[in-house]
Amino acid sequence: MCCCTFKKRRRSGDSYSSVEGACMCRMWPLWKMILVWGLVAVAGLILLAFILVFIGFPITFWLSYPLQRFLTFIPINSPKNPTFDDPLSYGIQGAYNFYVTVQDYYDPDTLTKIGAWLILPESDMTNVNSANITDILSKTDKDILFYFHGVLANRAKPINQYGVFRKKFMVIAVDHRGYGDSGTDVEMSEPAIVSDHVQLYKWLRGINQKSNIYYWGHSLGTGISCHTLKKLKAESIVPRGLVLEAPFSTMAEEIHYVLGKFFGWLAYFNATMVKPVGDNGILWQSVSNILDVDCPILIMNAEDDGTIPWTLGQKLYNVAITQRDISKQGNATFVHFPADKGYNHNDVTKDPSVPQLIEDFITTCDNFWSNKT
Repeated sequence: MCCCTFKKRRRSGDSYSSVEGACMCRMWPLWKMILVWGLVAVAGLILLAFILVFIGFPITFWLSYPLQRFLTFIPINSPKNPTFDDPLSYGIQGAYNFYVTVQDYYDPDTLTKIGAWLILPESDMTNVNSANITDILSKTDKDILFYFHGVLANRAKPINQYGVFRKKFMVIAVDHRGYGDSGTDVEMSEPAIVSDHVQLYKWLRGINQKSNIYYWGHSLGTGISCHTLKKLKAESIVPRGLVLEAPFSTMAEEIHYVLGKFFGWLAYFNATMVKPVGDNGILWQSVSNILDVDCPILIMNAEDDGTIPWTLGQKLYNVAITQRDISKQGNATFVHFPADKGYNHNDVTKDPSVPQLIEDFITTCDNFWSNKT
């Protein structure tokens, strides 16, 4: 860049002569040039980043069902490289790895395996000598709990939770299709996952007709369990009780909370990041599915949950007690843990009151079912 100074010229005959020269140019100092071009480059990068993040990503999300599915399910192994066939390596005694074969939702002629752990109750850890899953399940009269984990997890993750559950239950911890080593050869979707779990219930009932069966869902597992119980009811099947830990009301509201923090101000947020997920069948409408839950419900939320706001659990509870016939469908209980406990999204079962809450809930379920009969 240069700066030119033009000086007045005088006419001399037919030619012009310059008094001080036609133009005097000088370059800017190097540091000024670097500064200017640096600012231009930074501004360009900021603009590019803005376009990629706030225009490119929403449009890509809108057009890509695989991306929507991945970000709503997040089927990443946690812990990594799990050794499912060796529960003892995770410090769990009296646990067995097994698989159940189910029909694929989309093609009944296609069979896939669902991986799970059977975790003995504390009282049976030293009394059971058989490692045969069918034999163990057919002989027990203990309450059985189906546990459904959330996203970014597999059955080797909630180790501390199992220690709480097994105080009262025989636990079947299931990996949904697409998680862990379950259903890796079939499509991952809401109706397909629910179909698998309905088949798992029937498989268990085919082995054991005497034990009470409970469901416990965490995070995404709450949406799965609510939808599963709705499907079971359609076949006149009702489990003993349902526990929802860190639940949400609908996937749409959860997307508003998580992605809305960054993209909610965009005029096209709903059109590109909320509506397409529902249009592709990823709904998890617990707020409506819970209306078809015909057993007592226990809901637990932590106030400092940064993944799913506790207010969504409270909303679900309000629907459960105001829009269900409690006398016929069972009561709902809401337990809210204050933020100073520090439980966040995964650790409400660390609260010392939880074992008693479980025992009280079992009593509530027993009373409800005894009054119905």
